[in-house]
Amino acid sequence: MLKMYRSNTTQIGGSPEFWEENWVGEDPQSQLRFCEVDPLRPVFERYTQAGTVMLEGGCGMGQYVFYYAARGVRVVGLDFAGRTLARIHERCPNLMLCAGDVAALPFGDNLFDTYYSGGVVEHFEGGVKSALHEARRVLRPGGTLLISVPYFSPLRRLLSLRRDEWKTVFVAQVDGVTNADNRRFFQYAYTPAEFKKLLARLGFRVLSTQGYAVIWGMYEIPLIGRALSSVKYSKSRETDVQGSKNPDGSLGRDSGMRSLIRRLAVSEDDSVPVLGMGVRMLRWACANMMMYVCTRGELGD
Repeated sequence: MLKMYRSNTTQIGGSPEFWEENWVGEDPQSQLRFCEVDPLRPVFERYTQAGTVMLEGGCGMGQYVFYYAARGVRVVGLDFAGRTLARIHERCPNLMLCAGDVAALPFGDNLFDTYYSGGVVEHFEGGVKSALHEARRVLRPGGTLLISVPYFSPLRRLLSLRRDEWKTVFVAQVDGVTNADNRRFFQYAYTPAEFKKLLARLGFRVLSTQGYAVIWGMYEIPLIGRALSSVKYSKSRETDVQGSKNPDGSLGRDSGMRSLIRRLAVSEDDSVPVLGMGVRMLRWACANMMMYVCTRGELGD
């Protein structure tokens, strides 16, 4: 796996202070709009029907809690960033939110049908064992775990040869050391084989995987990252999702092309004929994250 550090920060990636600072300038509405075009939306819709009792461990700004609660899912959002949760509660007092630690969940056993944790457990330098143990404990027998962690992709493997702030380590080498030449630990990235093995040992059976966030993965290529940073996207949901229309209600050629680009680049829709093969190839080569769909099984050796 890959151990990734950051310079010019006083906080480690697994601290609430880091994320409080990170979310201060974020726009909650843009986060919520993204749920409409989320590459993982088909996965959520399969495992979070109306009436499903769901926990999001590490809910951040709460967009998934809001979005799926509005669709009849009985979802609870938990996070260790108390100030962020307070801001969410001011805007949306009816959401079920809870302050807590994913490695010591304040819930009883066998309570949830689905547990989602996206981009959370990799930030704890001591490893994922406690968080995964807790996830299994609170899931009912046969419940579903949807968990995503950074993907140690072929692109990252290539870039790690020249990135001083990245270090290849073995899973058994996790530790509590947070300084490395004035850098602070940020996260681990895992190969699918490594993370599947961890999941199996801690009592989960992996049903499927899906790489996603290809553009974020490509940001790590310096030239491409700078070019992508200069691209501006409309904040209008109608423009983002549907595209502009002609007076007769039909989509123009330009709008149709923009819609196709959004399907490929934002929603990462691999069902598009021919071009979907390119999406699948890019997911394998340079996706930023990997989603693991698991069911609660028997504990491994």
